[in-house]
Amino acid sequence: MSDTCVLFFVKYPEPGAVKTRLASVMGAEPAAAMYRHFVQDMLGELAQVKADLRICCDVESAPGGSGGVDAALAAYKAWLGPRHSYRPQLGGDLGARMRTALADAYAEGYERVVVLGSDIPDFPHELVQKALDDLDLHDAVIGPAFDGGYYLIGFRRDRFRPGVFDSIAWSGTAVYAATMERMEAARLDVVRLPEWNDVDTMWDLNVLYRTNRNSSFRKSASYAAMREHDALIRQYDMELPVWARETETGK
Repeated sequence: MSDTCVLFFVKYPEPGAVKTRLASVMGAEPAAAMYRHFVQDMLGELAQVKADLRICCDVESAPGGSGGVDAALAAYKAWLGPRHSYRPQLGGDLGARMRTALADAYAEGYERVVVLGSDIPDFPHELVQKALDDLDLHDAVIGPAFDGGYYLIGFRRDRFRPGVFDSIAWSGTAVYAATMERMEAARLDVVRLPEWNDVDTMWDLNVLYRTNRNSSFRKSASYAAMREHDALIRQYDMELPVWARETETGK
């Protein structure tokens, strides 16, 4: 057992239950298939991180979820394979689920733990490793998303502050800002990772597609799936933000 752990938060790719904003445009089946590729590509990256990996499963989205936690976890294991460690997400909202997953990991003896979302398929394993390594010298780490949320958060065991997850409007655009306020109030020394593009909408998918034309992510299953929907994705072309234009042109 390592002293570091990545808690990878995943939903089951059930059509109609995942990537609903993409599904409203491209259909439930293609959207679920796209998310399936996202998760599998990210697992390939996470396999290169020097840390234990725990897949934290959204039980409610899994087939057989109504049959109990064991049936839901069995569905995830059938999808992603038996080699991984699977745990149910426990709690009423996302904050409670992250708080519980972190607390359980610390209780089991891990010293440095990060929670990572599954909507950033082009996120490199080097930055996940950096987040864990940063916790050697700093209290906490966070990765802000361009939509106002965050894609990663983690703490050193002795500096874990469960209160940073309380009373957050998780569907809003101020999740990162509100969380940082709580971290600063707790006097945490926080490392901020680069902003990243969470893929929730067709515009996000368009950005993912366009900004990775010259990157190694072109070789991924996710990118191959996007090529199959090239005509549809291009309908959402618009002026990219500065960060995305620079990535697209390789500056």
